[in-house]
Amino acid sequence: MPSIRVILAALFAMALVAGVGGYFLLRPPAPKPGPRHGEPPVDPVPPGTDPKSATEQPKLVVFVVFDQMRGDYLARWAEHYGPDGFERIKKEGIWFSECHVPYACTSTGPGHASLSTGAPPSVTGIIENVWYDRKTGAHVYCCQPTRPYDLVPPVPAEFGKPSRGSALGYSPEKLLAQTVADSLHDATKGKGRAFSLSMKDRTAVLMGGQKPAGAYCFDTRDGKFHTGAFYGRDAAHPWMNEFNAAKPADAWFDKPWDKLKPGLDYAKYSGPDEANGEANWFEWQNRKFPHDLKGRLAAPAAPYYAAMEASPFGNDLLLGLAKKAVTAEKLGRGDVPDLLCVSFSSTDLVGHQYGPDSQEVLDVTLRADKVVAEFLTFLDAEVGKGKYVLVIAADHGVCPLPELASTKEKYPAAKRTPVKELAEGLEAALNAMHNATGNAPTRWIEVFDDDTWPWVYLNHKVIESRKLKLEDVTTEARDWLAGRGYIETAYTRKELEDGQFPEDKPFKKSAALAYHPDRCGDVIIVPKTGVLVTKYPAGTSHGSPHPYDAHVPFLVYGAGVPALGQRKEKVSSLSVAPTLAWALGVPAPKQAAVLPPEAIPVKK
Repeated sequence: MPSIRVILAALFAMALVAGVGGYFLLRPPAPKPGPRHGEPPVDPVPPGTDPKSATEQPKLVVFVVFDQMRGDYLARWAEHYGPDGFERIKKEGIWFSECHVPYACTSTGPGHASLSTGAPPSVTGIIENVWYDRKTGAHVYCCQPTRPYDLVPPVPAEFGKPSRGSALGYSPEKLLAQTVADSLHDATKGKGRAFSLSMKDRTAVLMGGQKPAGAYCFDTRDGKFHTGAFYGRDAAHPWMNEFNAAKPADAWFDKPWDKLKPGLDYAKYSGPDEANGEANWFEWQNRKFPHDLKGRLAAPAAPYYAAMEASPFGNDLLLGLAKKAVTAEKLGRGDVPDLLCVSFSSTDLVGHQYGPDSQEVLDVTLRADKVVAEFLTFLDAEVGKGKYVLVIAADHGVCPLPELASTKEKYPAAKRTPVKELAEGLEAALNAMHNATGNAPTRWIEVFDDDTWPWVYLNHKVIESRKLKLEDVTTEARDWLAGRGYIETAYTRKELEDGQFPEDKPFKKSAALAYHPDRCGDVIIVPKTGVLVTKYPAGTSHGSPHPYDAHVPFLVYGAGVPALGQRKEKVSSLSVAPTLAWALGVPAPKQAAVLPPEAIPVKK
């Protein structure tokens, strides 16, 4: 007969198993770990799966990013959206209205890398769009390849260098974490295809990961979409060649950008049609509607393509390409799910020029709602309603124009100041501290400019030659920077590495999540709310951990997604990637930091 001790141990073990089992039944399980070295990949639909539950598995997952769409836009202008776009998803899917980016450096490169991997910049290595590499003594673009890669199709040499990015081509080699697209490729042994499309190269590259079936971006030099030789292609897909040959980017050459809803009082819901602080990127345009795209051009050329890209028509062009990809590749019609990533860049380009309280941003957002509605209608017809999942998010928000009275009222410290002024002030301060103000002052800063903001790279060699401790000079630099009236705080590398996040330093954790030791500078700066530290005399930007930069939309709709409507609990933007993996039925990316939100149901 078993002893009392044995019986009690057995009862305790049964209770423990029941309790743990109950816990995991009542909440979404963690995504299964990705396949380890030497292990077979995980099948997204295991053999023997109940056919009824398998029907919840979508055949296509579409990931849409609206570059620079603030989280408040979905509520702010909701009454002016149609019933078939954002509002349809809010009603029939899940709208996480309090989704926030958890790290500082809220920029396009870091944002797309983190949305696609579920990991912060401290893990992905994409700390900014551009950073400084001490080993080579040069600035590095986030998608700059280790060697030159030609564009496919090539751009004629006489068209000059690209307007953004690297003249060496592009690749995902700087990305240190696995994307959802990579997980799909590994889990399905390449059967599940991922296509990544955008106007910007860095967004297409960072969403597509290492082995996409296709990654394409727009080039304003020739008005065509291109891929890169890194991906092993010597020619674009036939359907892409067909799309480019039709010259769809030329469609708006004779069509100015005017208001979508001329009967709507735009000023009531945004601001004046022309405001202090708005930029004018194109010399033939003014800052009021309508906006001419062609200027004095007789035929489409690079200036027109740049202006078109910086209007809502760039989103329309990309939507046409996304439809072409779905139809030509028969996405969502295979034995395993496919993934289509689409990043609409034009919202970002418009926002940079005019700011979030402009009539232009209101208009491009209303038109983005129409893009979503048209895309949903297309997917219903082409793939089938209930056979796909659509996830919408954004990489970052944007700071209001500091010149506006409304900005100054809300953020008393609001101002525009150049990075150069801050850098020169720091140099002078360090010289004064160390009596180096004579004929040959010390060059204390190696690099600190608009490209590396908010990171300061101190000159280690000079500091060592002066027999000074780097840590001491870094602390001095931090204290001087934090003492500026328009700077909220600053942190040193050592502080970001200590793992301590006290409540009286609310920005320290977000700064630490943005810190990668091999790529970041010695000090990171957080400006006060409403402050733009930039070389540009007009327009606006993003990059801070403040809510207007960090609050982003997050919506999930489609197969297996319950109609929960608005969810007000705070969720991390890092949960987007695990949610995409959940929809695809594959393991979450290996470095994903969080689970899908708890509102996402457990799959049977």
